[in-house]
Order: sequence, then structure tokens, then C-alpha cells
Amino acid sequence: MKRSLAVVLVLVLLTGLSASAFAERFGTPGASLAKGQWSIGLEYNYIEEEVDLQTPQGWTLIQRGEEQAARNQLLVRVGYGLTDKLEAFVKMGGTSTVMEDALVDDFGAFNEEFEGDMEFTIAGGLALTILEEGNFKLGMNGTLMWFQANDDNESGAIGYQGVDADILKLEGALMASYKMGKITPYGGVVMAIHDSDIRYRLLFPAAIMPVMVDMDGDQEDWFGLVVGANCEVVENVNVGVELTHVMEGVGISIGVNCAL
Repeated sequence: MKRSLAVVLVLVLLTGLSASAFAERFGTPGASLAKGQWSIGLEYNYIEEEVDLQTPQGWTLIQRGEEQAARNQLLVRVGYGLTDKLEAFVKMGGTSTVMEDALVDDFGAFNEEFEGDMEFTIAGGLALTILEEGNFKLGMNGTLMWFQANDDNESGAIGYQGVDADILKLEGALMASYKMGKITPYGGVVMAIHDSDIRYRLLFPAAIMPVMVDMDGDQEDWFGLVVGANCEVVENVNVGVELTHVMEGVGISIGVNCAL
């Protein structure tokens, strides 16, 4: 019975951690730096979404539904102009993940919250200007990101539960913008691919060795929309806000960027 719960829990966490609608800040479309120019910035991303928790095929012990999940992410961004139309960037910081009713309590029910600490996050990407005519710009921004989601939980009946997850995601956006003085609104379409590696450990009080399960999670490609706006507060310093809607989630990002 308890081992069955362990297998079900793995699938719940696998779905919850890999089926994310999360997208970090894309910013304005295309390159924003001249060739040889550097920039540094800071961004904060937040997402709330409904996650569909599914039991394994053929298992009828527990049937799950939708639960609320949230992520917080804080990143430092460094950019460099490879050419006037192509910018490369690196982002580093931390990501925390919280999901309701994702871990098993003392009675074998999914009533414990998954609370991940702020885990190391790294990303890299490119921003390409496709077309620029006057105040209009069309561009593509792409990012490859890796981060973790880890949590440990101890209880009397179940014993010890430990979850270590590595999440890799590739995201891209095709966007257009129009500069209106110091404000530049933009919007476009988003596509992403996610892959998760979940390592789950379960140790019952009377057991000598823990139950260990390794699983891979592949997320189907998803599409969405992104809208945002940048404002030049002083020369070479921009503040922006961005809203992303994908699947059953909505994310908001804010950031500041300084061209050097």
C-alpha cells in the first residue's frame, strides 16, 4: 500500500515540476545593444498555475485533480552585442517552487505542501533583430535554462520523503515592438519545450533501505502569448514589465537593464 503511494507520488511530482507554464522575461524583441556593447540587469519572475496531477496509467488507488503551483525567480542578466542585430546574454540566480498537496502526510493522503528552497539557476540565449523600420522592430529571443527544485519532508507514519528535480527548458518568442518616445510596448507568441529528471526517495520508519525511483519527464511543446512594455527612465537605463499566458498559467516579470 505504502509502496504504491510512493509510485503515485513520483508521478504527481513529475507532472507538477515538468508541466510548467513558466517563462522568464524575454524583454523587447531582438538585439538592444550595439556591436561590442555590454549590459547588466536584474529581473524578477513570478508564476501561478493550475497543475493537472495524474496517476500512472492502470493505477486506481488514488485519483488526483488540479492543484495550485507557484514559482519565484530572481536573476542577474549580462548581455553583449555580437553584432548590431545579434545579442548574446547569460542569466544567473535562483528559483523556488511551491506546490499545494504534493507530498504524502501521516495518513497517506496528499495534504503536504512541496516547498522548494531557492535553488541555483543558469540560462543563456540569443536575441536577433529580423526587421527594423523606423520605430517598428521584429525580432526573435531564445533562452536555454536549467534550474532545480528540491524538498525534504519527515513525518511519523511515512518516514522520510526527499525529492530532487533538475528542470531543463528551451523557450523562444517571436515578437514585434513599436517605440513611442520613451515607452516601447511589445508582444508576440511563445513556444517552449521542457524536460525534467526527478529523483524521489521514500524511507519508512521500519525500513532499512529507502525506496529510490529515478524518472524522466517530457513536456509536450506548448504555445502562448507575451505582452510587455519598456520605459527608458534615464539614458541607457530601462525598466520593463511583462505578462505571459501559456496553458493554464499566468506569469508576470519585472526587470531593470542598464547598457554600459
